[in-house]
Amino acid sequence: MINDIAHPRVLMLTHHNLLERKSTGTGPGNLSVIIPAYNEEGRVLKTIKQVRNLFNELGIEHEIIVVDDGSTDATFNEATSEKFDNVKVVGSKRNRGKGYAIKYGVNFATKDLVTFLDADMELDPRQISILLEYMEKNRADIVVGSKRHPLSTIEYYPMLRKFLSKMYNIVLRALLQLEIRDTQAGFKLIRREVAQKIFPLMRVKRYAFDVEFLAYARRFNFKIVEAPIILKFTRKGWGRIDLMTITNIFLDTVAVACRFGIMQYYSRILRDTTVMITAFVSAIYLYKQFINPYVFPGIETRGFIALFAFCSIIIVLTLPYESLARKFEK
Repeated sequence: MINDIAHPRVLMLTHHNLLERKSTGTGPGNLSVIIPAYNEEGRVLKTIKQVRNLFNELGIEHEIIVVDDGSTDATFNEATSEKFDNVKVVGSKRNRGKGYAIKYGVNFATKDLVTFLDADMELDPRQISILLEYMEKNRADIVVGSKRHPLSTIEYYPMLRKFLSKMYNIVLRALLQLEIRDTQAGFKLIRREVAQKIFPLMRVKRYAFDVEFLAYARRFNFKIVEAPIILKFTRKGWGRIDLMTITNIFLDTVAVACRFGIMQYYSRILRDTTVMITAFVSAIYLYKQFINPYVFPGIETRGFIALFAFCSIIIVLTLPYESLARKFEK
């Protein structure tokens, strides 16, 4: 949950940022805050009220979009038990993962900027002011809160989690050439038009959601900057991470890497090569039929037709690769 007293750096930056924006007349911006919630009964309503009060205190125009991700308890009923003019509660009947919940929530965003917060509030939302500052000063499309930023303050972070995070970052650099130092902090600020372009393309729903988002952002050449955060890890040891989660994260990351690298790269090569072969076969066939029937004497017309048909089938299957992959998505 939100700490009652924020870190002094957050309070100092928040106060400075708000005064600066008010003096220049730019205002603090307007924000869609997406909160994915799964089995958060007893906490979700309190979270909604705290987030509303916080952003009202900061003077940030905002809306809150709570996405009930197929909870099996009374999360949805609790979230809708009180009515607020700037709170939307939506949801799905089955649990599909945090990534899907955020992707679904973006459909309801109406403000200029989008961010998302975990319902347990492990990261203090007051830090949004820092992300707003970095976005404004760098004219960025996406700001990523980073534990590895030189100005970040990590009050407590288990050695095991630190090691796993470092190893994962090495894997991402190797597989996807992502130069971002920390993809998993879970605190990001995104321009709405960027979110609306990327999120419909995404397929990972759970474990490598952040990675896929940033991979698309890199592909579309959106400007990404990292901002400092203040993190106090509240769970000991592995926290919410277990061996099965690590395995699933790895498999999802490999799937993203294949989709962005290996599969698309080779499907493009296969497509282009097949187009060239088909054009060559067609040219030879026409030359043999109408100019010189004695070229390639060992190949009859049926062979050319069969080869042409085979190449045409491959072209049909590879040209609409992305749309077919989305069509058969689970």
